[in-house]
Amino acid sequence: MYAPNGMHIRPTTDRMKENLFNILAGRIYGARFLDIFSGTGAIGIEALSRGAASAVFVDASSAFLINKNLALTGFTERAAVVKLDFASALKNLNEKHMEFDIVFMDPPYDRGYVPQAANLVSDLRLLNPHGLLAAEMAPGEVAPQINDMSLYKVKRYSTSVFFFYQLVPVGDMKNDSYFSRNI
Repeated sequence: MYAPNGMHIRPTTDRMKENLFNILAGRIYGARFLDIFSGTGAIGIEALSRGAASAVFVDASSAFLINKNLALTGFTERAAVVKLDFASALKNLNEKHMEFDIVFMDPPYDRGYVPQAANLVSDLRLLNPHGLLAAEMAPGEVAPQINDMSLYKVKRYSTSVFFFYQLVPVGDMKNDSYFSRNI
């Protein structure tokens, strides 16, 4: 895989990638995968290598690098790269009536992008009803509240934390016991 010089992109480490895909293992095969803040494209490409049906990569600044890595790995035909800021890209995907089984995001740390992007995913209904949203954040960050989603799993590591969300079933949106049962 091609990686950029410098640290303007912070790739997910191989160890963190393995931890993430151990958690997602039963959901990957045949999934439609959305990778927001894609960087090198490593996470979406890993999903494709593990049997995801397709992947959409969103990154305003590294589309060339993602396309290069897709060509290197042979996954170009099962992927699309959107070179827009996350909000414009998500609105564009909504206009195309796209829906995903897994949404992953790993934005620059400590900038508040996860709540913004995740709430937009929820509001635009880009996650299918049985789908999963996963966010990688800095170890000290707390789980953001996401519209119409409940936090169901948190995995903390020394360098990052993964927050996993699922949609709240219709009728349970205001039921606080739903949230306590699923954390």
